[in-house]
Amino acid sequence: MEQEKSVAHLHDMNHFGIQSYPDRLVPWRDAAAPNIEAGKTTGRLRSCGYCGSMHPADVAAAIRAGAAGHFADRKYGWPHKAYFENIPNPHAGMLESRCSCSYPRQEEIDAGKWIRVSTGRFDPNTGEPTFSWHEAGKPAAPTTYGKFYMVHLQDATPEDRATIETHLGLAFDFTPGGSVSWRPAQ
Repeated sequence: MEQEKSVAHLHDMNHFGIQSYPDRLVPWRDAAAPNIEAGKTTGRLRSCGYCGSMHPADVAAAIRAGAAGHFADRKYGWPHKAYFENIPNPHAGMLESRCSCSYPRQEEIDAGKWIRVSTGRFDPNTGEPTFSWHEAGKPAAPTTYGKFYMVHLQDATPEDRATIETHLGLAFDFTPGGSVSWRPAQ
């Protein structure tokens, strides 16, 4: 089965960042569970491989389950992004680490409060693997949070798009040239 791709960045203003996708169609990354020992300290929701936006189907499902969203600032002159909270967490109860530090105290390391986690990178001078210190792990909460970029409404089904636009109170129109307009949602 072919991997699902997003059409949202076809007319993206950040043309240089999209160059690694020759067809300008960006694959969606699957959700991933936390695995502290492997360096994945928190779980990830399904997201755009370019901008990290949540998938519109997941946003609509979260709204239907009680998640709440609000627009971010208008950094680009239009309501381009919304933050959502109280999203049902598919990784609830799994151990994750949302805290890190550079130099924990030795007694806390000995007590198992902090663990070394590989960064997956190597020191350019020595070639040695690098690591960071992370909290040993706590069960993930039943809800989580995420962001959604409005350009991904172009990837939504009509039903999911209506759910998102109605919840946020604005409907969007995107033109092939890359411009956007918005109006109150009906």
